[in-house]
This record gives sequence, C-alpha cells and structure tokens, in this order.
Amino acid sequence: MRTLFAFAQRLRGLFKSRRVEQDFTAELESHIALDTEAGVRNGLSPEEARRQALVRLGGAEQTRQAHRERRTLPWLEALVQDARYGVRTLRRSPGFTVTAVLTLAVGIGACTAIFSLVNAVLIRSLPYGDPQRLVYLFTPSPTFTTIPAEAICPGYADFFDIKRQSHSYADMTAYEQTQFTVTAQGSAERLGAAKVDEDFFATLGSSPAVGRLINAGDIQPGHNQVAVISHSLWQTMFAKSSDVLQRSIQLDGTSYRIIGVMQPEFEYPFKSDLPYGDPHIESTRIWVPLVLTDKEQTVHDLNDDVVVARLRPGVSIGAAQAELGTMMARLDKLHKGEMNDWGAQIEGFLSISVGPVRPMMMLLLGAVCMVMLIACGNAANLLLARSANRMRELGVRVALGAGRSRVVRQLITESLLIGIAGGSIGICFAFLFLRILPWLDPGNIPRLREASLDTRVLLFTVAVSVLTSLLSGILPAAAVLRVNLTDFLASAGGRSVAGTNTRMQNVLIVLESALVVVLLAGAGLLIRSYINVETVNTGFAQSTVTTNIDFDQRYSQPQHAEFFHSLLDRLQGQPGVQAVGAVDHLPLSNTDSIGSFAVEGYPNKKSQTVESRSVTSGYFSAMQTPLVAGRLFTAADKPMSQHQVIVNESFAREYFAGRNALGGRVSPTDPDDSTGKYDWSTVIGVIADVRHTSLEESATPQMYRLNEDIDEGYIALRSSLPARAAATEIRNALHAIDPNLAVGEIRTMGDLVSDATARRRFQTSLLTVFAGIALFLALVGLYGLMAYSVSRRTREVGIRMALGAQRTDVLILVLRKAAMLLGTGLICGVVATWFATRMVGSFLFGVGQHDPVTIGIVCGVLAICGMVAALVPARRAASIDPMQALRSE
Repeated sequence: MRTLFAFAQRLRGLFKSRRVEQDFTAELESHIALDTEAGVRNGLSPEEARRQALVRLGGAEQTRQAHRERRTLPWLEALVQDARYGVRTLRRSPGFTVTAVLTLAVGIGACTAIFSLVNAVLIRSLPYGDPQRLVYLFTPSPTFTTIPAEAICPGYADFFDIKRQSHSYADMTAYEQTQFTVTAQGSAERLGAAKVDEDFFATLGSSPAVGRLINAGDIQPGHNQVAVISHSLWQTMFAKSSDVLQRSIQLDGTSYRIIGVMQPEFEYPFKSDLPYGDPHIESTRIWVPLVLTDKEQTVHDLNDDVVVARLRPGVSIGAAQAELGTMMARLDKLHKGEMNDWGAQIEGFLSISVGPVRPMMMLLLGAVCMVMLIACGNAANLLLARSANRMRELGVRVALGAGRSRVVRQLITESLLIGIAGGSIGICFAFLFLRILPWLDPGNIPRLREASLDTRVLLFTVAVSVLTSLLSGILPAAAVLRVNLTDFLASAGGRSVAGTNTRMQNVLIVLESALVVVLLAGAGLLIRSYINVETVNTGFAQSTVTTNIDFDQRYSQPQHAEFFHSLLDRLQGQPGVQAVGAVDHLPLSNTDSIGSFAVEGYPNKKSQTVESRSVTSGYFSAMQTPLVAGRLFTAADKPMSQHQVIVNESFAREYFAGRNALGGRVSPTDPDDSTGKYDWSTVIGVIADVRHTSLEESATPQMYRLNEDIDEGYIALRSSLPARAAATEIRNALHAIDPNLAVGEIRTMGDLVSDATARRRFQTSLLTVFAGIALFLALVGLYGLMAYSVSRRTREVGIRMALGAQRTDVLILVLRKAAMLLGTGLICGVVATWFATRMVGSFLFGVGQHDPVTIGIVCGVLAICGMVAALVPARRAASIDPMQALRSE
C-alpha cells in the first residue's frame, strides 16, 4: 500500500513539476544564503563562504536533480522529454517524416486489413457454444466412389441407433435443409430454412433472443405448425415488433406460429458451413420442426439429412470415429441391396466450415507480412540516412554529457513516434479496405463480411506498429553504437559513418528486392492460373440465361411436369427466344445425380456409377453444347421409350476405347433382379465435355437421357435479346402461370462461371495488389538510396569530373551501382522463389511451381522498373557542377 502511495505521489509530481521546482529552488537558495551568512560571520569573504556552502551541499544542480528523481518518475520524465524532442525534430524534417510515416502506414494498413479478415474467418469464435467440440458424422461407402464422403450422413434409422447407443457424444441432432415461399404484403420470396429436431439448438449451444426454441412436443404430428425465425427476418419482415410471438408467418401457403427469434449472428447453416449443402440457400432464416413418420424412423436408406454432434469432454475425434466405425459395422447388416458396406468418418465442425479457406488466409497473411518487412526496410533506410546526417548533432550531445544509451533511446523514441503515426494512418487505410471488401467478397468465404476493426484487431495493430518501429530503428541505433561520436565530432566529416550506413542500406535494398521477386512470382503464378481457369473450355455458352424452378408444397408431383410443359411452351413463343430447354442438374450449380450403369462390351464392375442427367430436347441447343458425333435429341423422339442416350467425350473415350460409341449400348440401371438382364439404351450422340462440378476439374463421364416430362430442375434459355431482357421474359412467364410462386434467382451461365472462380479471383486480386505495393515500396527505397548516395558523393563526383570524367561516365557509375544491387536482389529472390512457390502449389492451375516464363517476366519487370527508378538520381549526379561540388564539404 505504501509503495502504491509513493508511486501515486511521484506520478502527481510530474504534473506539478514547474511549481514544485520553483518552490524547491527558492528553498535551496534560502539554505545556501543562510550557510553563506554563517561563513561570513566566521570571517570568510562572501565569495568563499558561498563556495564552501555549495561544496558542503554537494552542488546546487546535483541537489535539484536528486530531489527531482525522488519526487517524480525519472524514466517516465525522460521518456516524455525524448518524445517532445523527437516531435520537434521530426517537425523540422517534414519531407522525411511524411515519407517514413506513409511507408509504414501502407505496410501496417495492409497487415491490419488482412488480419481483420483472418480474425473474422479463422480466429473469432463462432456463434455456438464451444464449437471446438462440434463434429459432423459421415458414413461414406466404397460402393459409391464418385460420391464425396462429406455428402453422405447416417440415415434416420442409423441416426437414432447411434444416438441411443453411443457414449462419445453429449448431444446429437439431425436436420434437413429446405426452402419455403414466404408471402407477405402481396409478394412472394423464397427463403432458406431447416427442418430440425428437438436437440438441434441444444447441440449447437445456441439460445434465442426472444421467445423459446423447438422442443420435443413440437415434433409431434399436429403440433408442428410452429417456427423460429432469424433476427434479420424479424427485422425486415416484422420491423422488430415486440408482439412477434403473437404473430404467424405464411410458409408455402401454410400458417406457422412464431415461437422464437434467434440471436443476430445465428443463421446456421450458412452456405459455407456445408460442403455439399443446398446451393440455393445462402443462410437459414427459418427453423421448423422435423416430423418423421414411424416408417421413416426405421428405414436404413440414405436421406437428405445432416448429422451434427457435440463430443463429450475429453473425447477425441479419433476415439469417436473408432466407436462409430464399430457401430456402423454392426448396423451395416440391417441395410439391404447395395445400401451396405458403410464406413465412418467424423470431421470437426471448424475444419468443415473454415478448413477450405484456411490455406488462402494464411497465404494472404504471409504475403502481407512480406509487404510489412519491405516497408520496415524502407523506413530503416530513411532512418539510416538521417542518422548519418545527424551524427554531428549526436556528437555534440555526447560531448555535453549525454550517455550513449540516452542517444540510442532518443533514436528509438523517434522511430516509435513514426511507427505510432504510421499505425494510426494504417488503421484508416484498413478501414477504407473494409468498406471496399463487400465488392470483393466471393460469397463462399464464411463470415468475411463480419470483418471489422474490433479490439483484437486494434491490439494487433498496436503490436505491429511497435514491432515495426523497433525493426526500423534498431539499425540506426546499432550504427550509432559502433561509432566513436567524440572522435567524429573532432573530425571534419562523416565519411566513415556514411560508408557504414550505406553498406547497411545496400543490404536492405537487396533483401527488399528479393522479397519483391517472391511476391511478384507468387502473384504471377496465380494470375496465370486464373487466366487458365477463365479460358478453360466449359462446354456451354456463358450467355445462356438460367433459373431454378423450386416448387412449394402447394404443388403435387404430377403438377411439376405440367408446370414445366406450360413454362417451356410459353417461353418458346417469346420474341427473341432461339432455344429453351430444361435439365434436372445444371452445370456449376453444385447439384449432381449419380447412377449405376453398364456398357455392352466393356468389363463392367459391380455398382459402377456415372453422372446422369435428364434433359429436354431443346436443352443442348439452349446451352450451345457442341455436338461431336451423331445427333441430339429432337422433339420427335418419344420420351424414354426408344431407349436413347447421349454421352460426352470422356464417356466415349473411357468406355468405348478403340470402337465407335455411336450405336453402342448402355444400360442406365442395374440388371433386373429376376431375369438378370440389362435394360439397354442406344448411344445416338456424343457431345463435348462439359465442366459440371468445377472449372478446375476435368470433365468426368456423363450420360444424358431424354425426358420431356421433367418435373424439377433448371430452365435454360438462349435469346437474341440482352440477358436482362431475357430474364424479364422468364419472370413474366412464371408470373403469368402462378403469381404466388417465388421466382428463383435468374442468372446467366457466365454468372455461374464467375461464382466458380470467385475465390480464386479474390485471392489473386489481393496478392497482386500486395505485390504491386511491394514493388512500389522497393522502387521508392531504391530511389531514396540512390539519391542519398549521390548527395553523399557530390564532392567525389566533382573531383571525377574535374579530372576529365564525362557526364555519361557519372551516369553509368550510378546506374552500375543500382544494377549491382538489383542483380544481387534478383539472384537471391530467384533462389528464395524456388522454395517459396511450393507454398502456392495447391493454388495453381495449368502452370508449374517453377514456371520459367513467369520468373523471367518478374525479373524483367523488377529490373526495368528498378533502373528507371535509379535513372533520376543518376541524371542528377551527371548534372552536378564540378566547381560548385568542390566548394562544398
């Protein structure tokens, strides 16, 4: 307590220093006067009496300093003094200060912006209780090799058995994604929803903002007309009305009573939370009870459910997977036919949600750290040049009694002031970046739009600002420590100091150039990969307009086909429409259909599968998919009765190798159980490969069957009108058939291609921007070094020219030094690139990690830009007047 009181007294002394100092000085002078009078009375002269009084006192200034240290905090006072002096010093050099601050601001701002993304996507806690213990349960089967493991969850019968018998989980839930047409104020909108059981919210550890959640009583038939809505839906549709729990919401024409409103951040599942979720659901806005019949609860077939569980404390994912594997081996005996041989796979909730984007975030963070290092190098270069010019001033301070540590502390303080100012402006840069971020959002990075300058990000910025200040100021401080300032003060100049600093600056420029080569090489490889992806042959026209027809509960299954017939007929007669068709699974829509098949004359394997599509006769024409051989379906073909199929080139190459696919026979189904015979269909055409799942994956074998009675899927329309006008025609046609049916998103295939490349475009754009910033900073650093070198060698240049050197000789002299630094940096950069580009290998497409063309272009760009940056100081050196230079020091 006494120590704390003493500290408070000392701290208060800082703010009353002037008055206390005056009082103490008056008291000290009074004491000296009394002692002097006593000496005079003893026979001493007044001068001798005062001298002896000061000797006995120990010196007036020393006494004042001792008193000052007792009543204040000397280290804090010294820091304040250093800061004040540093501010005055920096104000006297506005050009240097602005350049150094902006250099660090760019680096700190970029680093802060990317860290805000990493914080939002990877670090910030999810809006669920203890998300590290949440896991997904998958049951992959080797029988269905073409179906990803993360697309198969336990069926309902297996789910209930696992839930009852397992000891690894504290909670477990199963839910289904769905959509509802929500009607309000005469308009209809299709919203993402989920059918959930009574343990859904408890498993996720989430609580409502208003009302209650779905419980066991709500999942009973006849009691399930209740709904929990999202906070955003409460805000937009009900204006955050306080009586929302007394109101209802119309879902597919059925009234549901609202029983609760979730917290603002809870809209699970988001599109990015599920690797193979419904592609049309961005986020979930409505939750209704999942009601299962007795039959559904006992059938062991596959369902469209998703299973999430919460591990018990102390249970690892490996232990839970081992238990699930044992249980699935036992449950496998209850499956019939091909629905057997199920495995067990458990994935962490976080690894599924953010795992796919973690490498990209780390790549961007690594790139921005390189930019930060380059900015630090530039600031250090500026401080080294400035410390050399200030060496006489520093020598005077040493001669007047300042310790070497105090001089070093002063330099570090000035560096900290520059770093703090750079960090403050960097926060403004990061804020502007976050305002631009929504324009760059690829749409498949979880919680990207939640990036903000929260407390964690601001603390990170402060830490980075201090760290960069220390990194920038340590070299000038080290240079001062190596120099005898007293000898320097007695000398006529600072040649040795300048030479030492220049060597350090040369090393920094080489390192900066090497880092720029690495960044430019990475950006160049990603740019070439992006171009390769954009130019891949998709197998369809990007101008084709498409939309998904998603029926609500008002439509029975037979009415679906009738609706499609009416819509296709109506669209076919619209002005400008050249072709219109339908397909059950559109390319790049994240939907697929896998079916068993067999090929006549091919060594078929048990349960081999192929991607299968149902199309109408006008589909290929609407998509402008090239015909390679044979013919396409026509309206004259009798639907499904003539057993005709069309395959793609990959199918023909793999299953009809060495023979003509046309006329070959394919069975789209397994053999009949009773007769063992296949239901053969004839191949009538071969079309070009279509990139269906991803632009970056080669097309797999695909088979198309004609179905003019298609009852669900997508409309594809090719029109001579602009895409917007064609979309209006589709919207009007849908409204004419059913004004209460919510119109899905109408997009061109080009939009789907853009979505498929959005994440790659995002990372390539940011890395390219960072590489450009790094190049600019390196060129500024090179220009500054060359300009400083010319200013230090003015006398030498004057002597050379006085002895007969030509202006071109001086020009070559400066450019040769710049070329040497750039060449060394390029060599180091190429060597570093050989190892660094391995980190981006997984992001590349159609280009090698050590592509010589890209590396060559990068080196050429840096060399040309570097020599242009050095040309201005070189021309300035060549224009020096010899007589004027010889007169200068």
